[in-house]
Amino acid sequence: MNIDLLAVGNTTMDVFIMLRNLQGFNYDKFSNQISFPLGEKVPLDEYQLLLGGNACNVSVGLSRLGMKTALAAEIAEDEFSQRIISALTRENVDQSLIRRRPEESPHFNIVLSFEGERTILEEKKPYGAGVEVPTVGAKMIYLSSLNTEWKKTYDEIFASNPNSKFALNPGSRQINENRSELIKYFPKIEILFVNLQEAQKLIDDTNPDIKIAISKLKELGVKTAVVTDGRQGSYAVNSNGDIYQLGVITEGQPVERTGAGDSYASGFIYAYLSGYDIKEAMRYGAINSDNVIKHVGSQKGLLTKEEIENRAKELTSLTAVQI
Repeated sequence: MNIDLLAVGNTTMDVFIMLRNLQGFNYDKFSNQISFPLGEKVPLDEYQLLLGGNACNVSVGLSRLGMKTALAAEIAEDEFSQRIISALTRENVDQSLIRRRPEESPHFNIVLSFEGERTILEEKKPYGAGVEVPTVGAKMIYLSSLNTEWKKTYDEIFASNPNSKFALNPGSRQINENRSELIKYFPKIEILFVNLQEAQKLIDDTNPDIKIAISKLKELGVKTAVVTDGRQGSYAVNSNGDIYQLGVITEGQPVERTGAGDSYASGFIYAYLSGYDIKEAMRYGAINSDNVIKHVGSQKGLLTKEEIENRAKELTSLTAVQI
């Protein structure tokens, strides 16, 4: 395969439930909790059924940016799974490493969205061990969460692709249940993508000082670590240990945050594979993410190559600073 990036992980069908008027719901701002009475019918303002999944989002995101991408994942064969295949075909994502499993159903997530924030009810599936990745010749392989036997799959991918660089965005289950096993792979990782809470769990330190967190990630062996922190922007440390910070572009309320991290990773990797330095890669990540959170879902706002390059030229004041 002659591709720029292979994404390895899951695809999902995401059901977005928009809670705008909160009719029948109660919101406690102090505890940041929404509740509703059991046994009643609660009216919905809007719902949307959209394609998602970390690896899927990144493969689509980089394809939009003009790169040749492929997805290695397991997909069922029902009508919803066919929607996934059709969407990947429209987005020019290579599907030769997708394994169809007729005995299974697709992954579904329920996304409760309120005032730009969301809670995700995530369905856990037992399958995920059937992803097979031979030598593919990809410039970069993007590893995301797999539901079962992920260590075996990772080991096989590293062994069969010694000439590829690797990016990693681990899932919450990997971090929470297999932290010590996960960090053993860090010396093989070119770029690690996590949010601040995930970074703190990985280093086993809740110190809010971002410089401490990202420095400790670097000490675990990754060449480049990228930490996103919502409205505080993003941080990155390069191979020399230099730490940079970049603020957000759009102040105020996003429409919906799902996919912000995946779109940031897509923009960052696009810049990295295009030969840009880490400061510029952070800009491209932020620009892509900023457009995604202006839409519902993780893929609708993904930018094309022309769009992101034009935005990068316009946003001359958007600059990462060393801290």
